[in-house]
Amino acid sequence: MRIQTGRGPLAADEIAAHVAVSGLRRADRALVRLNMIASADGGSAVAGRSGALGNESDHAVFAGLRAHADVVLVGMSTAVSEHYHAPAARGPEILVVTSKPDVSGDPELFASGRATLVLPTDAGPAPEGVRTLRAGTGGHVDLAQIVAQLAGKVVMMEGGPTLAGNMVSAGLVDEFFLSVSPRLVGGDSARVVHGADADPALWVLVHGLVDGEGFVFLRYAKP
Repeated sequence: MRIQTGRGPLAADEIAAHVAVSGLRRADRALVRLNMIASADGGSAVAGRSGALGNESDHAVFAGLRAHADVVLVGMSTAVSEHYHAPAARGPEILVVTSKPDVSGDPELFASGRATLVLPTDAGPAPEGVRTLRAGTGGHVDLAQIVAQLAGKVVMMEGGPTLAGNMVSAGLVDEFFLSVSPRLVGGDSARVVHGADADPALWVLVHGLVDGEGFVFLRYAKP
C-alpha cells in the first residue's frame, strides 16, 4: 500500500476511511482496537501525559475511533493522568481496569454513572454507587474473561502501556492504531506497549496517512 500525504490536518473523509470498522467481528469476544501515540524516538508521554504528544489530526483520529466504539478500556493510572471526563450520553461506556476499588483519583468520572471499575473478584467492595465488573483473582484482572464478556462489541483500548502490554501478550488485541508524533522527547518515557513477551509475528499494515505537520497515522491488523 502507499501512504497518503497531506498539506494540513487530515480531512474528515481520510479519517473516516482510517477508522472504519471492518466486518470481521468475533462471536466469542469483543473486537479490540488499541490506539496509542508515540514520539519519533519511541516515547509514550511528555511530562507523564500522552496527550501532550498529539495535534489536531491526532485528536480527530481519536474522536473517530471513539465514535465507533461501544466500550473504552483504560487503566486507572491513565484515566487519572489524562484527566478522563464522563462521555456524552451517547458515547461509549468507560471501563477502568485496576486492582483496587479506589476512585479517589477521578471521582467525577465514576460519579457520572458512565464509568465502570474492572476489578479482580477478590478485591474489596467498591464505593457506594460505583458500578463494577469483576474477573480474575490474586490482585489481577483476567482480561480474557472481560473481553469475552463484551462479545460482539467494539472495544477501543486507550492504554496505558502496561495494560496494553498485558492485552497484546495475551493475544487480545485485533487492531493497532499508532500515531507517530514528529518529536524527540528523550527522557525515561515508557514504550507504548511494554510487559511480557508477545507473539513477534508480522502484523498487516491496513492503512496509513501523513498530515501537513508530519504526523504519521498507521493502522495494523493481526494476521
